[in-house]
Amino acid sequence: MRHTLPPSLTRHGLIARLMHATALMLLCGAAALAQPARAATETPQLNVICDLWAPYQMVVDGRLDGFSTQVVRRIFERLDVAVRETRVYPWKRAIIMLERGASDALFSANYTDARSEFALYPEQPLVETPWELWTSRELAATYHGLDDLRGHRVGVVRGYSYTPEFWAFVERHQVYEAAESDEQNFRKLQAGRLDFVIAEHGNAHHIIERMGMLDSIVPITAHPIKSDGIYIIFSKARVSPELVERFSVELARFKQEPEYQQLLRDYLGEGQTH
Repeated sequence: MRHTLPPSLTRHGLIARLMHATALMLLCGAAALAQPARAATETPQLNVICDLWAPYQMVVDGRLDGFSTQVVRRIFERLDVAVRETRVYPWKRAIIMLERGASDALFSANYTDARSEFALYPEQPLVETPWELWTSRELAATYHGLDDLRGHRVGVVRGYSYTPEFWAFVERHQVYEAAESDEQNFRKLQAGRLDFVIAEHGNAHHIIERMGMLDSIVPITAHPIKSDGIYIIFSKARVSPELVERFSVELARFKQEPEYQQLLRDYLGEGQTH
């Protein structure tokens, strides 16, 4: 036999249940608000990218290695900044990704005014190196300046900065041929399809050593096209100037330590000037 509760008890029970439900809703709402707040305080992993440009970044035994790779890793470790696994892209695509805010940082890059529009540069470069013309010993002995490039074929890489003066000369006299990589240019030089290649010293030395051309191809060290810093650059849209400053300060400190000098010897060789 079912018993009917008095109206007063029914109302009281309903009120109690409503109060209980309201309390649960408030607790759940507070928890939901608290969760994003905690997530917002967590520092996301940086999305760092590069191209393949030995000996600064290269694949060794299936892993990304190289001078710049090692320096960048060490600085981020010292700063306790989490970084995703570094992804490798062709240089021109990597620059576009940084410009569009699709990545946080990119190495190894030279300074240009155009890149500074969308990228933050640390005060400290990872290293400073010369960019030179590479050619046969015979042509190297006859070279004294850009005018000596007239009538010759000079290999450049699409997307590289070089200098305004160099670009103005080779474009005005139509003496350049563009390739996708330094290695392509040195293969053309080896095959006699180019007379000169402009390249950064460490990268060029690595390529011609691997190709067995150390005895036949030489840099024109007396007339470098430029001496320039190689940097990690950061997206203005995604990275704070404070982090870039911290990176630069720590890098300056690291450069004074024996470990940095050992990396120079290991990847760029004895006798290099940096």
